Amino acid sequence: MSAKKQKYNSTPKMKLGIVSFTDPRSEVHLIKEREDYIRNNHLELKQKLESDGFKVIDPQTELRKQKKNNEIWGINKLDDVKEISKEFLQENISALILGCWTWNEPNVPLTLAKKVNVPIALVTKNDPLWPGITAVASTGATFWQLANNHHIKTHNRFIVSSKKDYHDLLSWSKASCAVKYLRNGTLILWGGSPALNMEHLNDDIPSLKNFLINDIVIEDQNTLIDRVEILLSKNENRVSDFLKWLRENNCQIVYDNKMTTVDSIEKQIALYFAAKDLIAQRLESGESIIGVSLKCQPELSINFGVTGCLIPAFLPFPYDSEGEKPIIPTTCEGDIKSLLISAILFGLNSKIPPLFGDLKVLTENYFVIANCGGASAFYAANSTDPKISLLKSTIKPQCQGESGGAFGFYTPSTTDEVTYAQFMRIAGKYILQFGVGKLSTKYQKPKEAWGESWPHTVVESNIPKELFVKAVGSNHFTLTLGNFKNELKYVAKILNIPAVELDNEESVEGFLQNM
Repeated sequence: MSAKKQKYNSTPKMKLGIVSFTDPRSEVHLIKEREDYIRNNHLELKQKLESDGFKVIDPQTELRKQKKNNEIWGINKLDDVKEISKEFLQENISALILGCWTWNEPNVPLTLAKKVNVPIALVTKNDPLWPGITAVASTGATFWQLANNHHIKTHNRFIVSSKKDYHDLLSWSKASCAVKYLRNGTLILWGGSPALNMEHLNDDIPSLKNFLINDIVIEDQNTLIDRVEILLSKNENRVSDFLKWLRENNCQIVYDNKMTTVDSIEKQIALYFAAKDLIAQRLESGESIIGVSLKCQPELSINFGVTGCLIPAFLPFPYDSEGEKPIIPTTCEGDIKSLLISAILFGLNSKIPPLFGDLKVLTENYFVIANCGGASAFYAANSTDPKISLLKSTIKPQCQGESGGAFGFYTPSTTDEVTYAQFMRIAGKYILQFGVGKLSTKYQKPKEAWGESWPHTVVESNIPKELFVKAVGSNHFTLTLGNFKNELKYVAKILNIPAVELDNEESVEGFLQNM
């Protein structure tokens, strides 16, 4: 199955609903001026959000075009709410923005919020000419008093008078869309239990399906292995073309005729294509596959005789020998929590694959993420261009398993910030941990170290290592380029779970004291 023939899109959809309300009283003054003010603010905010990549669902504008003789532009009737809510539900919006630019009766936006059960933002401007602040305060107070559902109770309020205020709304909007992406998605676990008896990688799947994810599909590793045999016997060109593509892009392959042999490398490539094809089939059938986790040890690494290291290297990368393809967040060892946070990070930053790996080294100034034999090829050079990333990559003998090569690199430093994160659970309760740092090259990999051939990514840290190691909720981290700290705070709020900032001593100490 060639990737060029595959027609599917796994990119997160960023879809927001917007409505603006007005005063129902006919005896007040400046009605035309008020309605012009509401319409202008509504359309201005809509245009800003669209320029930042959101699809904004705005049934109000079309509704008002149909009622040409009506001088009232804002929404103030429950009949209009019924019409508007139908379109929001049909479009499956991720979040709802309610414009309270001047006075409005709180029951009208409340009725809409009850019909459309998604995260809610009340927005206004700090304009002394109009009572927008009054409207937000009274509407928000009504929401809190009645608290008909979680999103009404935990609604957010934004005064979008400045660029900073607007960026805060932008963070909330991205967080809402990322959570919706997760809740509409399906995860695939190849292997039904965590590797090496690491119970913390396991999870309560029925609970997650009620709380965070649409579905989790568990398949045996034999689903992949059966396809490998077919690929190697009937589709030799796909495997040889991939190997040729690696060489043409100057990926260094080191053969030792024990772990890395022609046979073992071909099997690893075939495993990658088996995974890619299984995902493609599900995507083409309409499933929203947003991540996979592979349990390699011991079913693949020992029983099948080769590690699956090219799967976490190339599923979360936008190109391979067959051309452009979807980015699929990938974790190893059956780690469900890391897969969930990888999907969240991809929902926040869909242009860049998330990185996954172990916390391998910790010092006062930095920590090292190094995965067991493979991580997204993007991070070899912080580039989606295979000519750039593969030039900085190697396939060297793996340090464990029967045979196979590890896809390795050393992520270069960058002036941009990066966000690292993990989900954890204590006594059944989920916690979101995250921090922001910068990529570094301070760590010098020992040449003879165990796992030297693995991918290594170094992140600067600014809190004492004793605090950091006491607080981390897993040996696994995920990471993406950019600062998404504010977005992750909103993610935690939407999910109604605690957040711990691993780059903030006060936050870490508070977490440790309250355990």
